[in-house]
Amino acid sequence: MLPAEPYTSALAVALLDDPTHPDPRRIATRKDFGRELTLVKDAVGLTVRRLAGELDVPPSTLGGYFAGTHLPSLQPHGLLPRLLRACGVVDREALEDWHRAYWRVKRATDDHGSQETREPETDQAGYAGPASSALMADGSRPVSVSTRPPLGRVGGDHEIRGREALVRMLVTAVEGSSLLREDPSVHVLHGLGGCGKSTVALVTARAALAAEVRTWWLVADDMAVLTAGMLSIAMELGADPDELRLGSLQDIVWRLLEGLEKPWLLVLDNADDPPGALSLGGRPVTDGTGWLRDAGHSLGTVIVTSCDRSESSWGAPPPPWLVLHEVECLPAVVGADVLLELAGRKDDLGTRTEAARVAERLGGLPLALILAGRYLAEIADMPESWITPDLPTGFSSYLESLKRGMEPTSLLAAKAANPPAGPEHVTVGRTWELALDLLAARGLTEARRILQLLACLGSTPVPYELVLNSQAISASSLFAPLSPRLTWETLRGLEALGLIDLTTASVGGPNGDRAVRLLTLHPVVRDVSRWHADVRAMSGDFVALTVALLGSAVEHRDPKHPRDWARWSLLTDHCAAPLDLIDDHGLESGAAPPSAVDLANRAAGYLRAVGQLGRSEASYARVRSTATRILSSDDPRLLTVLHDTARLHYDQGRLREAEREFREVLDLRQKRLGHDHPDTLTSRHHLGRTLLRRGTPQEAGILFESTFRTRSTVLGATHPDTLTSHNSLGDHLSARGEHSGARQVYERVLALRTEHLGPRHPATLVTRHYLAQTRYRSGEHAEATEELRSLADTNSRLRGADHPRTLSVLATLADVLHDSGRIDEAWELATSLVERRRRLLGNAHRDTLASRYRLGLIMFDLGELDTAEETLGDVLVDRQRAYGLRHPATVMTQETLDAVRRHRA
Repeated sequence: MLPAEPYTSALAVALLDDPTHPDPRRIATRKDFGRELTLVKDAVGLTVRRLAGELDVPPSTLGGYFAGTHLPSLQPHGLLPRLLRACGVVDREALEDWHRAYWRVKRATDDHGSQETREPETDQAGYAGPASSALMADGSRPVSVSTRPPLGRVGGDHEIRGREALVRMLVTAVEGSSLLREDPSVHVLHGLGGCGKSTVALVTARAALAAEVRTWWLVADDMAVLTAGMLSIAMELGADPDELRLGSLQDIVWRLLEGLEKPWLLVLDNADDPPGALSLGGRPVTDGTGWLRDAGHSLGTVIVTSCDRSESSWGAPPPPWLVLHEVECLPAVVGADVLLELAGRKDDLGTRTEAARVAERLGGLPLALILAGRYLAEIADMPESWITPDLPTGFSSYLESLKRGMEPTSLLAAKAANPPAGPEHVTVGRTWELALDLLAARGLTEARRILQLLACLGSTPVPYELVLNSQAISASSLFAPLSPRLTWETLRGLEALGLIDLTTASVGGPNGDRAVRLLTLHPVVRDVSRWHADVRAMSGDFVALTVALLGSAVEHRDPKHPRDWARWSLLTDHCAAPLDLIDDHGLESGAAPPSAVDLANRAAGYLRAVGQLGRSEASYARVRSTATRILSSDDPRLLTVLHDTARLHYDQGRLREAEREFREVLDLRQKRLGHDHPDTLTSRHHLGRTLLRRGTPQEAGILFESTFRTRSTVLGATHPDTLTSHNSLGDHLSARGEHSGARQVYERVLALRTEHLGPRHPATLVTRHYLAQTRYRSGEHAEATEELRSLADTNSRLRGADHPRTLSVLATLADVLHDSGRIDEAWELATSLVERRRRLLGNAHRDTLASRYRLGLIMFDLGELDTAEETLGDVLVDRQRAYGLRHPATVMTQETLDAVRRHRA
C-alpha cells in the first residue's frame, strides 16, 4: 500500500496515485470501496470462498462487499478489521485510513441514499454560489461544494436566544479585524451536538455579509470536501492553475487570504475531528501548517465549530491566537421562551412555568427545544378529532410523556409540514451518532456501547470508578474485551466530544470527606441513547450487565449502616434504573433478572434508614410495581418488598396500615418459607413492635417471647436478629411500667451488642437510648441527661442532625430537661424539635404529636396559658383523628387540656 501521506491538493493526489495499488483514500462510493477491497484481496492471493470460511460469513454476502453492492455489516462486531487483517492489512495507519473510508461512504449513503444515482449538490440552503469540483483520485466523479453560508437554515430570533452576547462578540471581532489587533483571530465554538454552534456561526456570517465582509463557509467533516472547498476559494481568489497542480494548496490559500485588503470571514463548520480534518500529516492542529492558521497577520477572522473540546486537539493551553468558546445549553427560563415562541403561545398549551419545566427536562438543548416546540405547534394545528390519547398536546402532557419513557425519537423529531432547510427527518441523536462514528474511527470502538450502558443507569451523576468494572463489562456479550485503560480512554473520548462531563465532588463519609470521580450525561443524550435500536434489541443483556455492575459496587455494603451511607448516596438512584429499563422495554418474567428487584429494594431501604421517608415510599412503590409484574405472588423477593414497605409505614406512623400489611406478609411467609425461617421471624417481630406502639402490649409480648425463643434456637443467642428480639423484651417491660426489669434487659443487650456489633453500630445506639430513657424514668435525671447529650452528639455525627433517631434522642432529652426544671432550655429544644419533625415526618406523625404535646406542657409551665391551650387543643384534634377517642394518648391530652382550662378559669 502507498504510505498514508497527507493531501497537498486534490489535483496533486491524482498525479501521485497508482491505480494498481490499493489506497482507501481514493474511496468515495460503495463501488470504490469494493474495488479497493478487491485489490487488497488479490494482492495476497486469497479467494472469496476461503475468506468466507475464515470469517464465518456466507460467500454470497462477502462477494457483495468485493463487488461494491453493499458495505461490510457492523454485526458481527469487528467484521471489517478482521476482514482487512485476513487480507494482510495490519498497519495501524492503514487500518485507520480504511475506517475513515468506510464511515465516509456510510455517512454519505445514510444521508443521501444510493450514491451512484445522486445528483451534484448545492449547499443545504440551495445557493449555487462560488463552487468547484475537486477530482477524486480515480477521476470517476467530482466532489461538488459551495462556499456560501447556508443562511436558509436560520429562522427567527429563537435561534439565538441566550447567545446574544456571544454573537455580538463574534460580529465585533469580524467587523473590527485589523492588522493591529491583539485579540485572537480564530474562535472555536465547541459544545454538545445540537447546542447551536452552527447557528451562532450562521448568524455571525449573516451579519458579516450584511456588513459587506467577504465570507466563506466550508463543511469540515470530510477531508475531500474540505479540500474541494479550499480549492474553490483559491480559484476564486485568482490562484494560478499550474501552481495549484504542483504547490501546497494550504500555503496557497492562506497566502491569498492574507493578501486581501478588506475584512474577511472563514467558517469551518462541523470540524468534529480536528486532527483528521484540519492538521497536516498528523502534526498538531495549531502548528500553523494545515488548514487552520493564525489569521492575525491579515484582516481575517476564522470561526470553527466542533464537538471536540480536548486539549489534545487545541493545545494545553491553546496558542494565543486561538480562543475556545463553550456554547452551553440554555437555562430553563430562556428555553421556555423558545418553546412558547415556536409552539404559538396558545393558552391551551399551558403556562410559562410548565414550559420551563419541559425546557429543564430537555436540558436546555436548543435542537431538542426547537423540535419540541415544532411538535406541539404541529399537534395544535391537527383536527381535534384526529388527536389520539397518546399524543401530548401541551407542555404538561409533553413532560409527562417524557417522564413515562415515551421514545424520544417520536417526540424529538422534525416532521413539520414546512420544515427548515436541511434533512427532511432530523433527530436530536443524529449528530451524536456521527461523533460516535468518529470515536470508532479513532480506535475507540466501544464508545457507542459505553454511552448506551451509561444511559441505562440513573439520571444522577455516575461514580464511574465504582461502577465501570472492566472485568464485568468484558464478560458481557455486549462488549469486546475492555481493559481499565481502554475504558478510561473511551470516557475521555466521549468527554472530548461533549457527550459526557467528567468531574469530581466531595462526599462525606465516616472518616471525613473524600473526592469522588463523577460522570454526567445530558438528559437528552441519556434519553435518546436508552431508546437506541441496539438497546431495544438487547435490553435484557443491558439490564443484566447494569445489575451486575451495580450489585458488585454495593456488595457487602449495608444500607442500614452509617459507615456505608456515603457509597449508597452515590448509587441509590442508579440501583433503581434497571427497573425503569425493564418496564420501558417491556421485559417479562424470565427475561428480567429478579436480582434487579433485590438491588432496587436495598436502595429504597437505604433511603428509609437515613430518614428520607418520602423518597423511600416512592422507591418502594416503584419496586413493588415491577416486582408484582415479573415475580410470582409468593416469590421471597416480592415478600421482602412487601415486608419492607410495611416497615416504612411503621416508621411513618401509619400503624393501622402497617399492622394489616405485617399480618398479610407474615401469613404469606409462613406458608412459603415456614414458621421458623429467619424472614418469617423478622415479620413476626415487626408485627409485635407495631402492636406495642398501637397500645396492645399483651399480644405484642406473646410475639416477642416466641420470636426470641425461636431466634435463639435457629440463629444463636448473639445473632444480631436475636439481640433485636432480646431488646424488644425490654421494650415490652418498659411499656408495662416495669422499668427495673427493662433496665436489666437493656444492660445485657447493650453489653452483647457492644461486644459483637461495636459501640457505634446503629443497633447499639438504639439500646443506649432505651437504657437512658429507663434511667430517666427511674429518677436518675442527671445521669440520663449526660448520657442523652453524648448520644445525641454521636447520632448527629453518624446519622445526621435531622435523622429520626437523632431527633428521638433529642425528644427524650427535652423531656428530661423539662422534668428537671430547666424550662428555658427545654422550651428552646422542644420548639426546634417541633419544626424539624414537622418538616421531616409531617404535622400528624405520632413523634411530631409527642413533641407538640411536650411543647404545650412547657408553655403551660412558662405561664403562656393561651398558647398552651391552643397548642394542646390542636394536638387533641390530631390525636383523636389518628388514634381515636379512647387511645391512652388521646385521653391524656384531653385531661391535660382540661387542667389548663381549669387553671385559666
